[in-house]
Amino acid sequence: MTEYADFRGFLDLLFKKDKLVKVTKEVSTRFEIAAGIRKISDIDGPALLYEKIKDHPNWKVAAGIYGTRKLLAMALETSEDEMMAHYETLEKKSIPPCEVDSGPSQEVVITGDDIDLYQLPIPVHSEFDVGSYITIGVQFGKDPETGAGNLGIHRMLVMGKNRLSLWAPPDHHIGRFIVRAEDHGKGLPVATIIGADPRLVIASQVKAPLGVDEMHIAGGMKGEAIELVKCKTIPLSAPADAEIIIEGVTIPGERVEDGPFAEYTGSYSASKSAPVLEVTAITMRKNPIFHTCLTGMPITENHVLIELPNATRVLEEVSRMGPDVRDVHVTAGGTFRHHVVVSIKKRHEQEARNVILGLLATGIGIKHVIVVDEDIDVSNSVDVEWAVSNRMQPDQDIIIVPRLTMSTLDPSVPEARNSAVWGIDATKPMGESKRFEKVKVPGVDDIDYV
Repeated sequence: MTEYADFRGFLDLLFKKDKLVKVTKEVSTRFEIAAGIRKISDIDGPALLYEKIKDHPNWKVAAGIYGTRKLLAMALETSEDEMMAHYETLEKKSIPPCEVDSGPSQEVVITGDDIDLYQLPIPVHSEFDVGSYITIGVQFGKDPETGAGNLGIHRMLVMGKNRLSLWAPPDHHIGRFIVRAEDHGKGLPVATIIGADPRLVIASQVKAPLGVDEMHIAGGMKGEAIELVKCKTIPLSAPADAEIIIEGVTIPGERVEDGPFAEYTGSYSASKSAPVLEVTAITMRKNPIFHTCLTGMPITENHVLIELPNATRVLEEVSRMGPDVRDVHVTAGGTFRHHVVVSIKKRHEQEARNVILGLLATGIGIKHVIVVDEDIDVSNSVDVEWAVSNRMQPDQDIIIVPRLTMSTLDPSVPEARNSAVWGIDATKPMGESKRFEKVKVPGVDDIDYV
């Protein structure tokens, strides 16, 4: 049996464990909530529950819920030390959802002219953000050609009482579904889940192939089926225990300028042409809790959520290449996406170069790879930098590859999705003498007086 049942249950658990602070001071949705998230992100927690929101009576806002690895480990019901291995196991489990007749996510139903997104306490987060964004709404939609479901998190800008942007690029699964629906002259029904069970949020970030429904993975992570209720206005089902469900349909062919927006890169993305979602219903619990998260300079909540799936994907990719992999680390400074450190037990001289080129060519957005020996702690930046300093010659061990696929959000790329990428072979030459060995002092582990 799990320690918590749903989003509210997780908040209760955090509070009992002294990992959540209830803020009774009245705060504004314009910057004040985000400032609190930024503060707790910089000091490694705790999570926050704002209980008094200016101009939004009877609402609460939860923030920073996954803002640290400690909090994420609690969501996965494991320890920080065991979290990676535990996640790898959970990611492979699958339990299909089940449908129930009713649930608290539909205690309040708002449709028609009563729909008003401005009544929701949707924050403005960063200095130059163009407006109020839903930042951790989990979108659920189905492939109009195959019927396969997908969960993902994509930002949504409030464009009016019943209109939201949905920045889901065509190379993301929901974005692909939108385009496929438009090919048939139709909009895509989308349910946006706010205040979702943490297992569902985590599952939405799994790097699953197209056709794999992350709702099944969420069930596997929870250890039981996710309970769904039929949506009121669209042909989808959504979690029965969520805080809020926004039902809507994308408008075929309609696009709106979305941005600037503070992205995970720590920089602002330019205005982008995004699909438009027409809201057809808002359902929610009585006295609902809105959930928001901050994006921007690492480390924030969105970075913590993507670390495990990205590290798992890197490990899978490099393991397929055949080397004796000892560890991988996606770095915080590289936003847990773009910079990777891999340790191997080198078996032949060019093996590190093969790993570098193989990872850079995967198309998953890796910009920089460092390969080190097994005696280097990949998560210790001093250790890694020492290896680069002592075991690398720039003219021989740096590999630069021009014009490969890269994130559109990297502000340094000269043109969309085209970037140079690079790697460093910081491994010892095979068969070399002790001049490359780390200096060690025998007997350190035996010292018991300090």
